[in-house]
Amino acid sequence: MNEFVISSGHAKVVRGASGYLDEVNEARNVVSKVAEYLKEQNCKVHTFNDDTSKTQRDNINTIVKYHNSKSRDLDVSVHFNAGTTESGGTEVLYYGDGNKALAAKVSKAISEALGIKDRGAKKRTDLGFLKGTAKPAILIEVCFVDTKTNADAYKKNFDDCCKAIAEKLSGKKLKEQAKPVEKKSVLHKVQVGAFSDEKNATKLAAELKKKGYSVSVVNG
Repeated sequence: MNEFVISSGHAKVVRGASGYLDEVNEARNVVSKVAEYLKEQNCKVHTFNDDTSKTQRDNINTIVKYHNSKSRDLDVSVHFNAGTTESGGTEVLYYGDGNKALAAKVSKAISEALGIKDRGAKKRTDLGFLKGTAKPAILIEVCFVDTKTNADAYKKNFDDCCKAIAEKLSGKKLKEQAKPVEKKSVLHKVQVGAFSDEKNATKLAAELKKKGYSVSVVNG
């Protein structure tokens, strides 16, 4: 796939879950970073964050309307989960059975990038986003905001998580960034003079020391 619409869940006013992470804020961060990586792969990406809706119904309708207004191969909604056991984990929701394989791949990739439980692909026929979008769609639940181990893993591995999502959506690997080559420091020495009489060498060394230079007298 080469063209995507990616939106963050909920809205600026209609907030989502919160805990160690804030769902609305982090979903927007993920959308932005995933879009950046997809563009590096020469994919066309439309992103959307809802800043206007005042109710949950308006929020869903606004997001779905934006998605359906764009040309794309896949619709993606980014959310964060809440309310589970200590282990938490990642999962990806889908509606049509044709999207199950992709949902499973994305869930596994996020799980491996963050080092958290893979809760896998889950079919949901009751969600407005998945029901309302006209193209194939998945809804990503990155991790649980109220599970500290999930939040810590997400903060530590944010870039890897977003890269993993981008690669599974596009089906292409991102190019590895070349690491800068460290330049080795070189010490250059300057010889000021050479004397057969050690007294003259010692005298010059003393004068140079007074001027702030690091001096050593070497025989031979």
